[in-house]
Amino acid sequence: MLATRTPAMTEELPSVAPQTCPTKLVQVKIVYWGPAEAGKTTSLLAVADIFSRFKLDDVIVVQTTAGRTLWNEYAAFQFTIPAGAASVDVVVHLSALTGQERFLATREFAGTSIDGAIFVADCRPEFMPATLRSFEELMAFAPSGTPVVVQANFQDIPAATRPKKLETSLVTSWKGRFIKIIPTIATTGLNVSAAFLDLLYAILVKH
Repeated sequence: MLATRTPAMTEELPSVAPQTCPTKLVQVKIVYWGPAEAGKTTSLLAVADIFSRFKLDDVIVVQTTAGRTLWNEYAAFQFTIPAGAASVDVVVHLSALTGQERFLATREFAGTSIDGAIFVADCRPEFMPATLRSFEELMAFAPSGTPVVVQANFQDIPAATRPKKLETSLVTSWKGRFIKIIPTIATTGLNVSAAFLDLLYAILVKH
């Protein structure tokens, strides 16, 4: 009689690869737009400081000897956002565009491929005409449906145009083209992170 072999209980069972949550990568391009010296670079640097632990590298700043933006300042961040059984890695490419008139061509080039814009309004009374012209420029270059958040900057100046009045000016021609207006003081970082996060949320909702 032939003996039959029974597998020993100590034999290893086939290994099963551990299950990992799938991760989706989303990359978005956000720009700070506004007239010259409105506070775009200051806002970007404040955001880079607030979210420093998420930065992918140092902020790139290209300025003239007088401290004016010569080329677009740039910073990149990566955030991981839970999404049910999965997660989303969001890489944000953030630029502050130069507001000087002679660099109009660079703004036009950059503006045609953005996912969202933070418009930095210079709310000092003498700069309001330049602010309105710059906003018209953004509306002309940005793709239709681009989310826009407006920073009503220089709110520490007593005579500054307040958000309600600024909204009235923008609504006259551009109703529905921006999400909200947020009062900011870029030099102290007041509300700049709120503007950034509100815009990022609006972009991700579209994806």
